[in-house]
Amino acid sequence: MLGRRWLFGVVCCLAVIACDDSNVTVGARRSATAPVLVETAVAQLTSIARDAESVGTLIGNESVTLTAKLTEQVSAVYFEGGELVKAGDVLVELIDVEQLALLREAEAKLRETQLQLNRLLTLGKDIATAAEIDVARARVDANEALLEALHSRINDRTIRAPFDGVLGLRRISVGALLTPGTVIAELDDINPMKLDFTLPEHYLSQIKIGEVVSAASTAWDGEVFSGQVTQIGSRVDPATRAFSVRALIDNSDARLRPGMLMAVKVALGEAPGIVVSETALIQTGAQSAVFVVDQDLMARRVSVEIGRRMPGLIEIRSGLSPGDRVVINGQLTLRPGEAVREAEASPVQQPFGGSGE
Repeated sequence: MLGRRWLFGVVCCLAVIACDDSNVTVGARRSATAPVLVETAVAQLTSIARDAESVGTLIGNESVTLTAKLTEQVSAVYFEGGELVKAGDVLVELIDVEQLALLREAEAKLRETQLQLNRLLTLGKDIATAAEIDVARARVDANEALLEALHSRINDRTIRAPFDGVLGLRRISVGALLTPGTVIAELDDINPMKLDFTLPEHYLSQIKIGEVVSAASTAWDGEVFSGQVTQIGSRVDPATRAFSVRALIDNSDARLRPGMLMAVKVALGEAPGIVVSETALIQTGAQSAVFVVDQDLMARRVSVEIGRRMPGLIEIRSGLSPGDRVVINGQLTLRPGEAVREAEASPVQQPFGGSGE
């Protein structure tokens, strides 16, 4: 009798335990299959503007440092610095009293020898020999050459602007003794401006003469200056694997100055590309991935290669196809292979400078 009671109790306990295990398994299964609430959006194929970005330095269209050719004292200065000048304007004069005196002497000698030659030519061959006429003509030629040399020396004492431009700071004063190489001022033609920059060699096949360039400077916050590529360097630097590019930037309002640092963007046209919301991206170190939802509402993690970033969007160069539904919110708690339940998706923005296809 006692044995039967003991056996009945064991059977009841096992039944209770089996019932509890069944409830736990069902609860765990329900928890494992509960869909995760996420927000999704469709990966779209659109036209994306392709730009090459760099930094460059502005230089004048023409730039020169004005110096003296000889040693002499300054007699007059006709500029203060910072003003616009025209080609040929007189900027500085040096003392030329001695040269002017020599010039008058040379002019007198030229007149004298010219008169002697004319007299011999008037007398004719019967009185004046051919040798005498030749000697007189040679004296005239020599005095003409001396006169030209003196004019050149006097011109060297008058320093003029070689082209239209803006003068820099004045570095000399009246009475200063100039020597060859002494800096008088800088002169720059600032309209247009040359913008020199470099690009990596993989852009060499994409950039062409005439490409549109946009440049910005911290001196004019938010201002964009446009221009065109005019020259492409003939060599790639073996150390940096970059090549030189020169563009001309319009500077009719004279706000840009030589030496300024510019952020450069070269428009290389548009090309089709796949874009998704930037919130879809999962970044782990250098690896990028997104979650894609299939037709059965199951999530799978896909590795992707990213490209250009745009406001609110990011280009996907590989890993996705147009029309793939990508999780853009709720992926932080999502695991590969889990079922999902879609919330109402926000519309995908169009990328800046492109149109949807």
